[in-house]
Amino acid sequence: MENSPSTDETTPPVQTSRNSIQRMSAIFQDMKALTKDQDFSQKMNVSATLVLEFYRVLMGSLLVVFVPQSCGDHVCSLNENMERDDISRAAFACNLLTLFAFCAMYYVEVKREHMMIDNLHVNPEKARDNDAVGESIALLEDSVKLRIWDLDKYYQWAGYFSMGCFSANACMSAVPIFSNYLDDKTATVMLTNLLFMGSKLNDVFSIVKTEKNIFFSAYLKRKVQFNDIDPDAPIKDVENPSEASIYTSMDSEASTVPM
Repeated sequence: MENSPSTDETTPPVQTSRNSIQRMSAIFQDMKALTKDQDFSQKMNVSATLVLEFYRVLMGSLLVVFVPQSCGDHVCSLNENMERDDISRAAFACNLLTLFAFCAMYYVEVKREHMMIDNLHVNPEKARDNDAVGESIALLEDSVKLRIWDLDKYYQWAGYFSMGCFSANACMSAVPIFSNYLDDKTATVMLTNLLFMGSKLNDVFSIVKTEKNIFFSAYLKRKVQFNDIDPDAPIKDVENPSEASIYTSMDSEASTVPM
């Protein structure tokens, strides 16, 4: 008597191989679609940029600590730079205040950037002026719209406060640093660190010195302006709630778009 085929018979190797290839192909397609997603790409860019920004903040804030200085017959250690005398300790305290101001600014900056990425896009077919953007974001839920405005305002305050701290810190730190001048490295490192952070603050100023509905990105290499709502953003219950939106940049290519 012949035995009937077993129901738990293993899958043939060829079929198993095909299934594995199909799964790998599906994973690859999902990853490809994810990397093409604008929101995902922007958030990855923000994360990568923050690593370099942290180094910039340390160098631009802790001037007394990292600028080479002379302690008699030797180069000052980090501890000597901070606690050499009363003026050095006062300058170091100013360094820490500036560091705190920058950290607060970056905290608000990242929250603002993520809020923009999640709820706004830049549309090459729409105008970028304050009134036109205001009409676009009017479709957003009021809570989301108010949150965007609040974060933009907080970023403006944090940016201005950081600029003030940076200026005061540069003046305060210059006293003990140049009183204990070592050699050309002292002036070179001091100037480099100031320019390093100053360029960031210049970018911040160009972002915050805008009208209410002008939203520039703080992290994209090419300056872009969010001027439309994201297709995934929560919108009000209207007959035609949203339109297809994509990103545009404010570089030379975007300048050819009719306004």
